[in-house]
Amino acid sequence: MKASMALQILPLSQDVDRLSVIEKVIAYLQAQPVKQLVTPFETVLEGEWEELMTILKGAIELAGEEADNVFANVKINYGHILSIEEKIENNHT
Repeated sequence: MKASMALQILPLSQDVDRLSVIEKVIAYLQAQPVKQLVTPFETVLEGEWEELMTILKGAIELAGEEADNVFANVKINYGHILSIEEKIENNHT
């Protein structure tokens, strides 16, 4: 089944370079074979449900390799979804 997911990973640990952790997670997400859009606050991914759940797990675990406290803000749309393009076509220049 199709799904879309908006993912924001926030390493909460004070003793790590949080921006570096976020950049590693974004690079991981960009390497995935799904449609995506990186924005200043979150990365939006579109694909099959199982595939997105595997990517979500990988992103959280990757952040957890460096940060001992990770917050993941996740929004999921499951089923008959609008594509990224359909969502932004009237508001993106």
